[in-house]
Amino acid sequence: MTPPSYDLVTRPWLPVRTADGTPAPQVGLRELLYRAHEFSDIELPLPPASAQLWRVLTLLAARVTGLDCGDDAAEWYRARRGVLEAGGFDRTRVDAYFSGLPNRFDLFHPERPWSQDPRLREQCSKTSGVNKLAWGRTAGQNQVWLGGHHHDLAPVPLLPDEAAWHLLATLGYGPSGRCTSRTVDGRSEANSTAGPLRGTVSYHPLGRNLFQSLVLNIPFGSDNEDEPGDVEPAPWERDGLPDPLGAPEESTGLAGTLLNQASHAVLLVPDPGGDKVVDAYVTWSRRDRPVPPTDPYLIHQTSKDGRRYARPADAARAVWRDLDSLLSEDIRDEFRPRLFDHLTKQARLSEDLRKGMRLRAFGFDQDGQTRDRQWFTATTPPVLRWLEDSSDTSEEAVRARLRIRLARRSAESLGYRLRKALTDAWKEGNSPSGGSARTDTGTGPWLRRGLSHYWSTAEKEFWRIALDEEAEGPGVSFSRLALAAYDEVTGPYCSRPRVAAVVEHHRRHLFHRNPARRTDRGETS
Repeated sequence: MTPPSYDLVTRPWLPVRTADGTPAPQVGLRELLYRAHEFSDIELPLPPASAQLWRVLTLLAARVTGLDCGDDAAEWYRARRGVLEAGGFDRTRVDAYFSGLPNRFDLFHPERPWSQDPRLREQCSKTSGVNKLAWGRTAGQNQVWLGGHHHDLAPVPLLPDEAAWHLLATLGYGPSGRCTSRTVDGRSEANSTAGPLRGTVSYHPLGRNLFQSLVLNIPFGSDNEDEPGDVEPAPWERDGLPDPLGAPEESTGLAGTLLNQASHAVLLVPDPGGDKVVDAYVTWSRRDRPVPPTDPYLIHQTSKDGRRYARPADAARAVWRDLDSLLSEDIRDEFRPRLFDHLTKQARLSEDLRKGMRLRAFGFDQDGQTRDRQWFTATTPPVLRWLEDSSDTSEEAVRARLRIRLARRSAESLGYRLRKALTDAWKEGNSPSGGSARTDTGTGPWLRRGLSHYWSTAEKEFWRIALDEEAEGPGVSFSRLALAAYDEVTGPYCSRPRVAAVVEHHRRHLFHRNPARRTDRGETS
C-alpha cells in the first residue's frame, strides 16, 4: 500500500491573490515562487500561521536568490537591487533548490515529514489529539463552549492544507506548560517553553507584488554576526534530526534566526489515504535553549534590569499608534525591527519601490501559557518611504515623520483624557456623596463604548493627516472626536439634572491637560 503523501512543493495549500487583489486558486511552493511577481499577496485565514509562513517563504526567497548571507552591506544592497530589477525569481534556481531536497517538503513523509519529528511515534506513549493542534478548538479538559463545541470524543479531522497552517502556528506561538509526555534516552518530560513568537506582533514590509515583498523581507545576514558563508540549515535542510537533550548552541544565520527557535515538536497523523489529518503529537522539542537571536521583525524594548525583550502584542492597540516608533531610529530603550534599518534611503532601493512600501502586522494577544485572547492583522498605506535614517536629510520625510508624531501624540493625549473624563463622570454621577473617588461603582458602561467610538474615528483622522503632505499637524481634530464620543455616550443620561451637571463638569476636562481635582462635596481644588 502506498504510504500517504502531501508534497508542499506541488500540492495547492497557499491562498494567494492576483494583481488586482482578487482571490486566486491555491498554489504550492514551487508555483508560488515561479509566479510571485504575478501575485499581489498571500493570505492565510490564520494570522499566527501567516507570521510563521512569511519567515519560511523569506528563507526560501533568500536561498534561491543567494541573499541568505553577506558580510558587506554595500555589496549585499547591490545584489538585492539586482534581484529586484530582474522582476521575478529565477526558475532554474527554484528548481535546483527543491530538487536538491527530495521528499523534504512532504507533510506525511514517514522518515522526514516537513518541519516535524517522526521520532514522536516511539517517544510519546499517546497522541495529543487533532484538537490540540487546531487553533481555536477546545482540547483536553477545557469546556467545549470555549472552542466551537469541539471535543476529543469526536474530533473533526483537518484537511492537509489546514493542518499545515496549524503546524506553522504551533511552531511559532505554541504555549508553555503541560504537554504530551515525551521520553528521550530514559528522560521523560511533559512540559514545554513558549514558542518564539508567542504574545508578539511581527511587522513585515510589503512591495507592489509578492516577489518584491519576499525580497524586502530578507534581512541582511551580517546582523547575525555570521562568518561569511556560514549558513545554518533550516529543519528540512538538515542531514539528521536534532538531539532534544543536546547542549544548546548559539543560533546563527538566517534559518537559525527565523525558524530554528521552535520549542515544540509536532507530528501529524494522516488517515491511510493522506486526505485528512486525524490525529497529532504536540510536545516539547528540546530541554535547553540558547539565548535567542534578535528577531528582525519585532519591536524590542529594554527592561529595567537591562534585558531586551519583544514588545507584547495588544489587540486593543491599533498598529498606527506605534507608527512613529516604527519609522524612527532607535530611541532610548525602544528599538524598531532590525529589518527596517536596511529599507531606508541608504539601502539603495529604487525610488519607485520605496514609495510603494507598505507595512503589515501579524499579532497574537496571548499570555505565555494557555490564554489566547485575540489574533489580528493590519496593513498600512505606503509609509515605509519615511523610515528615518540619520544620513537622510529629505525635508519631505522629516515633515512626514513630524506630522505623524504630532498626530499620534495628540490622539493618545485625547484618548487618555476621554478615558479619565468618562470614568470620573460615571463614578461621580453614581456616587451618593457626589465624589469621583469611589471605586465600588466600577467604570460603568460609558468607558468601553466611548473609547471604541473615539479610536475608530481617530484612526481615520490619523491617516488623513499622515498622508496629507500639506498638513502641519492635527490641530483640534482629535479634540472634536473625543468630544463627539463623550457626548454620544453621556447624552442619553443627561435628562437627570444631577447627572447633567456632572457630565458638563467633566466634559470641559477634555480640553485641559491637568484637570482640577474635585472633592466628594463637589468642590474643585
